[in-house]
Amino acid sequence: MIIKAISGLKWRKVEEYLSGYYGQFQTTMDSKGRFALPAKLRSVRDITTKKQLLNGNLLITKGLEGCLSLYDESQWKEIQQKFASLAFTQKDFRFFSRRFYSSAGSLTADKNGRVLIPSHLISEAGLKKEVLVIGVNSWIEIWNPERYQYYLEQYPKSYEEVAEKLFSGDGPPERE
Repeated sequence: MIIKAISGLKWRKVEEYLSGYYGQFQTTMDSKGRFALPAKLRSVRDITTKKQLLNGNLLITKGLEGCLSLYDESQWKEIQQKFASLAFTQKDFRFFSRRFYSSAGSLTADKNGRVLIPSHLISEAGLKKEVLVIGVNSWIEIWNPERYQYYLEQYPKSYEEVAEKLFSGDGPPERE
């Protein structure tokens, strides 16, 4: 078991074995639409190849509930495979595909970890100077902090209720 194998290592070494994006980070966006990806997220590595996931091409697009979603190349490929398995004859699929892909843009972080968000996506997410960046396991979300707080307040169930439903085998929670 990996916990047993790494239990004697210092914490900074244990983080190298953790997979996925996590955490919540406040940052600022400049007038050109650039902000620095948090160092903690930039240091996330693929557990098998040890390659930093946010080095190279990143893809950003309209997220759900009013945020932007940022994907590394490997996660983007998984999304494309999922889309390829769906039926283009379904009207909802075509609508979602058009919105998802037409708003997408490619990003590359500079040597300081800064990325430039396309202006249409800044408008889409209502971003201003203050930006909230959150890790959501296999992707990163970028939020207007006020919009994120509003989203949390409007969710009809408590954290505990959702956890109980998700982990009891009853399936994902439904919005009411």
